[in-house]
Amino acid sequence: MTFVFALSITAAGIILCLSVISLFARDLQFWPPPDESSWQSNLFWSLFRLMFGSLMVLCVLDYAGIDAVPLFQTILGTFMAVAGFGSAFALTYDLGWGNAHGSTEGLKTDGWYRWSRNPIYIVTIVGMIGLGVAINSRLVNFVLVIWAAFYILAPFLEEPWLEKHYGDSFRAYKQTVPRFLGRTVDRT
Repeated sequence: MTFVFALSITAAGIILCLSVISLFARDLQFWPPPDESSWQSNLFWSLFRLMFGSLMVLCVLDYAGIDAVPLFQTILGTFMAVAGFGSAFALTYDLGWGNAHGSTEGLKTDGWYRWSRNPIYIVTIVGMIGLGVAINSRLVNFVLVIWAAFYILAPFLEEPWLEKHYGDSFRAYKQTVPRFLGRTVDRT
């Protein structure tokens, strides 16, 4: 279990560290990667898969069992995990896989994107909270916190890229729709 935790936390930590570095060293542009064949893309997706895969194994290995976790906690956590991760998959499909991962297939501003510029990150964090509640593991929760920290940081990395590729359209959108959650501002 220690080895699996080490894999997951190391991969998550490297993603977060490279993201923080690229926030200040814009030439690095770790996220979003410059293109699908770049070292940034290859490293990010290798690390993300390693983090996620080992996290899922860790969930199984460190799960205290149905008897150790109160039933209400298990039901609530499972519901939040399924709703959060399920919504994230649906939103990613709606946005388009390529668009969600750095291609320029068009700026999405309707649907859930009328209420938040980053609904995928928000619902995924809800899923992470649910997973953490259901599994009830300090090790799992530690990895989830690192993953959530990246999802909170990611919009700050993406916004300069979005402005570069979508220009005035993104700037206008940014003025009316909050980064995470909040009230939509009508500027008309």
